[in-house]
Amino acid sequence: MLTPEEMLVLATELTDAQADDDTQSLAAIAWQLYRQAGEHLAEIGRLRAAIHTVCNRRPVWQGSGQGGKLG
Repeated sequence: MLTPEEMLVLATELTDAQADDDTQSLAAIAWQLYRQAGEHLAEIGRLRAAIHTVCNRRPVWQGSGQGGKLG
């Protein structure tokens, strides 16, 4: 995840690259942002899977033969 300081540096680099018409720097910045987005999408996928697993778990007392008592 980009920190606020890293985002500020990236914004400055982007502005400079645009002003200089530096396509190589613009491409490098685009790849950096693309990588960050991919990392975030992967994390979102892991969180969704974990939430799905927790939400679909049966409570301990269901089917335990203890008359609805936990444990």
